[in-house]
Amino acid sequence: MKKVKLDAIRIDGGTQCRVVIDQPTVYSYLEAMKEGAEFPKIETVFDGTTYWLVDGFHRYHAFKLLNLKEVEVDYEQGTLKDAQIKALKANSKHGKPLTNEDKRNKVEMALKIEGFADLSNAEIARICEVSRSFVGSIRNPEVKKKQQENNEKRILKKAKEIETKENACSGTTNSEPDPYSGQAPDEDEIRASELAFEADQEVLYKLLESDDALATAHEEIKRLNHLNSQLEIQVRGLMNQSNVQIKMIKQLQKENDKLKAKK
Repeated sequence: MKKVKLDAIRIDGGTQCRVVIDQPTVYSYLEAMKEGAEFPKIETVFDGTTYWLVDGFHRYHAFKLLNLKEVEVDYEQGTLKDAQIKALKANSKHGKPLTNEDKRNKVEMALKIEGFADLSNAEIARICEVSRSFVGSIRNPEVKKKQQENNEKRILKKAKEIETKENACSGTTNSEPDPYSGQAPDEDEIRASELAFEADQEVLYKLLESDDALATAHEEIKRLNHLNSQLEIQVRGLMNQSNVQIKMIKQLQKENDKLKAKK
């Protein structure tokens, strides 16, 4: 740890992995600092002349707004390249979470570091703390296209399974004629279809943007299973209600027949 002039800390060495600095976060830190809150020391790499900032960019900008001349920093000796590599691991487990755009920028930055283009996807993923598939999708657009196709297939398969379960619960099969066949959908049906499509798109984007698509898909399947269970309960309730109404109608018909017989 060392106290250094704020102006001696450089932030223009390709060590900022975020696409943009989040101003609300900066001002939130600023207000907290004014109230006396203590923050971790910003991390730097010292090359003998310059302190390169590798972690703590939001804190750095809050210090600037406070007009601080000197700040305490954690530092280690190294080159600018060392600083760039160290920065790739920053904010992975603390601070404002990185967005998917930030993670993409991080991988792209890594691939530009001398010698890193020859590293495997697994090595880049380990350094940047993202998944191998995420690195592969950035390195090779065809991989991302294949991932998208596979995700679409999984979503369609799950939708088909849910549709089959719903048909089984309602007592219908795909072979039965549709009583509404040939009729144009009304506005509510069109809107419902649009909302369903938007929901499917949102699920797809979540899977594509996730670092761990398998975990995200698992959570989505759990959500869909829960939704399916709710639909099954609703279907059973409607069927029970329908059965009760049928019984009431039959009872009324019997009573009506008795009254006719007495006349």
